Amino acid sequence: MMKKRSTILISAAILSFNSMAVTDVEMKVGKLSKKTKQQHQTIAQRLAESNCQYVINPISDARDNKEAISWSVNATGVQAWLDNVHKDVLSPLLPTHRRDITIELTPKLNKLYTYNESMNINGMAVSTVDYTVNGQAPNKFYVRGFHSKTNWANGDSEFVESAERATAQMVTKLLNNLPAICEKATAA
Repeated sequence: MMKKRSTILISAAILSFNSMAVTDVEMKVGKLSKKTKQQHQTIAQRLAESNCQYVINPISDARDNKEAISWSVNATGVQAWLDNVHKDVLSPLLPTHRRDITIELTPKLNKLYTYNESMNINGMAVSTVDYTVNGQAPNKFYVRGFHSKTNWANGDSEFVESAERATAQMVTKLLNNLPAICEKATAA
């Protein structure tokens, strides 16, 4: 009887240990939500009407832990993913006209993580954005994106989706700061 219980306990321990294994998932640019696309188009129109030219350098991955986005998911290819976000999402929104005032931004991804809270998976993306106006003294601002969704299956893709959507919100907030920076530069 004791041997049977030991065998069952050892088997249960092995099964629970395997469920705690970390999974590697490659980050890929997903489709933006309809709401995010509309926000981006509104911002793009405001940028096109402004008196500034915008240069946004690719987002660099400045995280201390460049692997994990949750306790069970490692995200691979994050820098390539950020480069694609720059190419496919940011760059098409920037006006191509030349202006007297040039605002150059260099965003750095400081944090990208997901976590469970109650029945939700939350994603958080935090970036420091250094910028200059006509190459003058550098300035800085911070943006953060957050996304929460119901945790239906506790699947790796749900963690990745939360991280992607948090990053999309972070990018939207970054873009939203540009008209105010331009207005301040124009008034100076």
